[in-house]
Amino acid sequence: MSALAAIAAQHAPRPPAGIVVARAAAGEPPDVACAGPVEAGAVFELGSVTKAVTGLLLADAVGRGEVALETTLDAVFAGAPALALVDLATHTAGLPRVPLALLRRVGFTNLTDPYARTTVDELLSDLGRVRLRRPGRHRYSNVGAALLGQALAARAGAPYEELVHARVLGPLGVTEVWARDAPPVVQPHDRRGRPVPPWELGAYAPAGCLRGTARGLLSLATACLAPPAEMADAVALALRPHARGRLLEPGLGWLRAPAGREHKMWWHNGGTHGCRSFVGLVPETGVAAAAVTNGSRSVDAAGRVALV
Repeated sequence: MSALAAIAAQHAPRPPAGIVVARAAAGEPPDVACAGPVEAGAVFELGSVTKAVTGLLLADAVGRGEVALETTLDAVFAGAPALALVDLATHTAGLPRVPLALLRRVGFTNLTDPYARTTVDELLSDLGRVRLRRPGRHRYSNVGAALLGQALAARAGAPYEELVHARVLGPLGVTEVWARDAPPVVQPHDRRGRPVPPWELGAYAPAGCLRGTARGLLSLATACLAPPAEMADAVALALRPHARGRLLEPGLGWLRAPAGREHKMWWHNGGTHGCRSFVGLVPETGVAAAAVTNGSRSVDAAGRVALV
């Protein structure tokens, strides 16, 4: 059994869910291992890993001169609060995870498909009812990531899903990751092992719409380790701390532990009702890893172990 296969076996969820782990190191071919009833090429919901791609989209838009990091939301959407795009990307804008108005509409315990059929107008209307907290502190926010991606789409005059492929996934050479027109995902399962439907994200697409394979997610990480020339500046801008906290130093969409706590790993994880994901890279060592499951058990530990 290979070392990666042992990691997959050690962190495998209970059936009917499975896990796929992928790893690449400088000078070595990528390796993929799976455990449980899933295949290496299965497609999963990647959830909030999408936020890392939205961060890259912001960095690219800055390079194009379409926005600056300090551009505020009201400069794109009239009447919106003056929240800086960089604060949305680093979760320091003072926003909640989701607006109370959304929870009241869909139900406070609704995990079936809470973001389906949401619209940008609805997103902005809900924002108008949010009580903003003092900016600067890291407060993880799905609504903030959604607003960021939709603002970039509005400024560029194209749907978010189209921009992701045209400006990030395509130029980075990332395959087997989709913001739209993805192949069917492997059956997701909730924490009790029951099958649940995949999520549709609506206006919250920039916070969690991506779907892909472990190989595809790994290709995102390896592309960020050695980006093509046209994306080098955007990747460098995204993988740079833009806020500081005791537990995290957020880049644009990406996250990193403060220097001295562990390897300087850039990472993001994701979770939907029935899938979990992780992607990470360590620029100092040139190692990248990804892990995905069609169950509710976190795969962060598997991904982190694979990065060593």
